[in-house]
Amino acid sequence: MGLINKLFGHGKGLPFDDHYLVRFELAKEFAPENNAEVKNALDSVSGEQKQNNKPAINETLPFASFESAEDFFIKLRDIAAKTAKPVTFAYFSIWEYDPNEKTKVGKIGSPDGNPHEKIRLEGEGHEFFISSEYQNMTVKIFEEIFNDPENNGSYEEKIDYCKEIRDAYLKSTHLSESEVAKLPTVEETESGNVKLAIPALANPSMVKDDTPVRADTPIYDPSSQSLYDPHSQSAAAATTVNNTPKEAPVTANSSASSLVESVNSEGVRTLGASSTVAAPASQAQSEAPKVDHSLTRRTIRKSIEDQAQDQVANAQTKGHVEAPQFSVAVFDPVEPGTEGYVDYQVNQKRKTFNVELRKIASQISDKNEKAIIKDRQEASKKVDQAVKKFHAEHQHDDDKIFSDIQAEMQEKANVEIDEANQKLDIDQQKQLDQAQEAYHAQVHEIEHQTKVKKQDSESSINQKYTEQAESIFKDRLSKHDSELQKAEEKLVQKLSLQLELNARTLSSQLRSDGDKVLQEAFHKMNDDLDKFKVKALQENNSAKEVNISQQRVENEKHRLETPFDDLKQANQKLQEVQNQLGSVTAEKNKLQKINEDQEALLHANKHTIDGLHQQVNNLTTKQANDKVNKSNTEANELLNKLVSLQMAKMLGNDTPSSQASETTKQLANSSVSDQQMKLMLKGFRRLTTGLVVFSLLLIGAGGYTLYHQQQVHNQQMVEMTKTMNAKVAAAKKATPRSISQSEANKKALIALHENSRSKLDKYSNEKYYDLDKAIIDNDASAANTAVKAMGNDLKMNDHYRATQAQNLLQTAGNNYLATRVAEAN
Repeated sequence: MGLINKLFGHGKGLPFDDHYLVRFELAKEFAPENNAEVKNALDSVSGEQKQNNKPAINETLPFASFESAEDFFIKLRDIAAKTAKPVTFAYFSIWEYDPNEKTKVGKIGSPDGNPHEKIRLEGEGHEFFISSEYQNMTVKIFEEIFNDPENNGSYEEKIDYCKEIRDAYLKSTHLSESEVAKLPTVEETESGNVKLAIPALANPSMVKDDTPVRADTPIYDPSSQSLYDPHSQSAAAATTVNNTPKEAPVTANSSASSLVESVNSEGVRTLGASSTVAAPASQAQSEAPKVDHSLTRRTIRKSIEDQAQDQVANAQTKGHVEAPQFSVAVFDPVEPGTEGYVDYQVNQKRKTFNVELRKIASQISDKNEKAIIKDRQEASKKVDQAVKKFHAEHQHDDDKIFSDIQAEMQEKANVEIDEANQKLDIDQQKQLDQAQEAYHAQVHEIEHQTKVKKQDSESSINQKYTEQAESIFKDRLSKHDSELQKAEEKLVQKLSLQLELNARTLSSQLRSDGDKVLQEAFHKMNDDLDKFKVKALQENNSAKEVNISQQRVENEKHRLETPFDDLKQANQKLQEVQNQLGSVTAEKNKLQKINEDQEALLHANKHTIDGLHQQVNNLTTKQANDKVNKSNTEANELLNKLVSLQMAKMLGNDTPSSQASETTKQLANSSVSDQQMKLMLKGFRRLTTGLVVFSLLLIGAGGYTLYHQQQVHNQQMVEMTKTMNAKVAAAKKATPRSISQSEANKKALIALHENSRSKLDKYSNEKYYDLDKAIIDNDASAANTAVKAMGNDLKMNDHYRATQAQNLLQTAGNNYLATRVAEAN
């Protein structure tokens, strides 16, 4: 990716001539920066590519040619085989590229750009991965083209598409058509899911051995019995057979070779001869068949893991415990002191205990589950350790079998080689004896031919017993692996059985412990419930006592307020009496004034009468006879006027003095007879005396009445004063003595709950007096001021006080202070 950035930074193209490229990103787990083995493989492939003057894949990623990608994927296949885990990809696709056009990498999933995405392998069932059975990428790519439902083209279009990619792949990798996936027929595509195979790998005989003989292949020198490089400057630097010095003669025994064990580059053990002679391809060393039992073992391991997973899932059921529950009912909330309060509180407590029991049961179940899972994990580790130990004990069994077979076959080969050599030596001797005389010059040739025949015979025999060894090794190894597999399965089954028994024992013990804990918790909560019931009864009784105390307080309040009511009524009556007394006194004074006025008038009239009497005496003689009748009439009228005048004065009417003077003048001027005057005076005296007596009687009656009423009122006042004094004394006795601050606070709190302002005023030194007064008066503004004056100490020491204060603060619009009061209480 670094190289691509550099190239694009300078406006150059990709270092490829291929029409199709591979773009891939390994999964995070297999990214080179996270996986050392993958990084080593990448560096190894990149180093080989640099040596061959090809673009290194570690510099072109995420892009790579088919050849470069396959070189890297082969290394990843070895890693997958070694770890028994497939190598996965986060992204894998084929991109189309035109080297002749300007390079501009397109976006993933977009058909624009050069190069741009052509085929992407993703989605469930379509992922690209490399396992130990990986062959090459053409299989997965061609299958994707035919099996992806989104590729809705015709068969011919898909075939042409695959052929185009195949040709580019063959051109890049230099492989033959038999070494890529075979394209399907129409019938195969119509039959359903297409599965492809590589013909050369399915039938190895189809692979043509077109490998040319290298010019630098070592050549055998019969004279020196050694291999030499024809292009080497020193042909003498040849390798002798079995490290035999060039000077040593070749004998029949020295030519005997042995079967040796070797390991090829892929880690596969092979059997072959130790001869260094370049044998033909048909006589090349054969590789021992590599029997892959990893798949079978992984299948077994997968089954065991699935079984273990099922057992882990069952741990939740085995470790689960049910919590006992108290029976509960549905009650409406009940206030303390009312009927049903105890049942309601006990029912609420039962609900709380039920929740706690369920929590305890859940915690116990979780602990049990974790304990069972932990035990199974430990047991699984023990199984893995036992299996590893078992494998370690038997990991060299194939070496032992191979060594035994090798020794056995080597012994047989040596015997037969010796017999063949002896026979050939005899024939040689016969031929030499027969031709010694005539054909002495041909001895060397005959010896050479004999040696060649020995070598051929040795190679043939070695090949024969090598094949037999491979066959026997394959059979015995298969049988041995089968026995190992059965032993492994038996061991796993035994350990699994032991694991299950241990799990059941542990589950039973954990369940027993859980039940014991729950029973203890249940009994403890039952005891707590009884204690709570007693507490609720006590609370209920306390509430009833509070109610009774409140009633007593009300009665005492009424009892204490009654004397003051009587005193108030007495004061009212006293005020009424005082008002009446003031009226009577005013009336008395008025009557006394009238009496005094009458006495003064009487005294004045007496003088007037005396003067008149003197005048009458003087005129008696003169007027006696002439004016008797007239005088009588005038006297009567005058008398009537005097009577009227006197009555008017008595009644408080002011008669003008002119009228009296006129009357006096009339009397003076009138001339009556003495007898008539005497009679008139006599009648007047009687009338005056009667009026005076009447006035005195009237004044006496009024005075007596006033006196009697005054005495009655005084008596009532004395009695009322005595009663009032007695009640005041009783009230003073009932008034409590001076109390402490705490008692004052308590009594003020009672007054607050009674909503009594008069009682609260008795305890004005109480801490919350202003607030309590505002609560009783329902004054939101005063409550707001009182709470603000409290500062930061907002604790009310009473729920009712705090609630009422909060409501008044909200009414006053001070929600912030109301919230602080709620938080403080």
